[in-house]
Amino acid sequence: MKVLAPASADMPPAQSHSLLAQGLWRASMVALALMPIGMAIAHRSSPAFVSLAALFALGAVMAEGSLGPFAARMRSALASPTGMAATAFIVWSLVSIAWSPFKGLSMSAFGEFVLPVVAVFVLGLTLPGRMSRGAFWLLVGACVLACVTMLIELKTGLALRRSLGMRWNSFIFNRPILTLLCLTPAVVAWLLRHVRYGWIASLAFAALVFTAMAHSESGASILGFAAGTATFLFALAAPCLGTRLAVIAFVLLTAAAPFLGTIADRVIPQSVHQTLANDHSRDRVDIWLSFGEVIRQQPVLGTGFGISPRMRDAAVADRIPSEDETLLGVGHPHNALIQIWVELGGIGALLALSVILLTLRVVARQERLVAAASLTLLAAATAVAMVGHGAWQGWWAASLGAAVVWILAARRTKLGKQS
Repeated sequence: MKVLAPASADMPPAQSHSLLAQGLWRASMVALALMPIGMAIAHRSSPAFVSLAALFALGAVMAEGSLGPFAARMRSALASPTGMAATAFIVWSLVSIAWSPFKGLSMSAFGEFVLPVVAVFVLGLTLPGRMSRGAFWLLVGACVLACVTMLIELKTGLALRRSLGMRWNSFIFNRPILTLLCLTPAVVAWLLRHVRYGWIASLAFAALVFTAMAHSESGASILGFAAGTATFLFALAAPCLGTRLAVIAFVLLTAAAPFLGTIADRVIPQSVHQTLANDHSRDRVDIWLSFGEVIRQQPVLGTGFGISPRMRDAAVADRIPSEDETLLGVGHPHNALIQIWVELGGIGALLALSVILLTLRVVARQERLVAAASLTLLAAATAVAMVGHGAWQGWWAASLGAAVVWILAARRTKLGKQS
């Protein structure tokens, strides 16, 4: 990257602003591209990277004097069917705080979720059309460095972190591993589309990411990688059918979420739970059963945004059978759709489903490779969200959003093939 010299006194203002804008655009790309290695060092840092990238992008827009066109694009995006559905979901999330028993907790969770969403929205409107080949190679390098760093750390028992007095629990790499999972479809799509013999580079990159996953404690990442790989291959072969199947799958998952614990309790044999004992599969089913009871108590409006960490202290817990009440204290349902039902009710679940279905409609209009990468991200993220962390964690929203921005950039054709 070039270092910009200070504008001289006799430099025309337009040229000075142009140089400033170019520097800010590069800074935005660098901030977004370095997110994987940042997450490997500080495992909740992705919101900081997307926010910094968004601030640089807004600064570049102002330096160019193009706030008017940016505002017009923003209004157009919000007025689209997908934009209106997403806005309705966020507004309903905010409204639900009115009946939350823990309003401070709800406001904190709302801020943690919405801030990276807003930052990603800004980046999605500004950065993809300007993304350079160098920025993509920097992203690839950051991902590779993150994988190698984590592998060395895990092989050495996190000796470096111990020596520096840092937190050295191996599970702290689960979040950066899941961030790499999110970014992989975009990297693979770009390598296949813009790099000579990109399929070799794609296989090598995916193999390295999977190796890091296999050495981590994130069983959810392995599940997501498997779901994403199957989806990518299927979507490349039959993109229209893949999109239709995704629509059916999301409708069924959303409708079944309140009953998922009961279904899993009856369908999954004990032998499977014994095999997956290290992944706590039986515990997850019990947690789903407990939070399913909460849904049955307040199925329409939900309990209020982001209160799952204190669900056991809420009044609704008093109406839950004692054997299920205990597991309401685990922090969250370990299933994003169940959490949406619990906290935002059937209305929130319907709005979330609307956002997903409208997104799939947009995906269906993309060219085959971009559509396959988009469906892969959806499949991998959904697989993780069905068994993993809380739905509103800022690092997850930032990682998913960054992946979307990179996919939007990867669909550009003018980058050309590498000679």
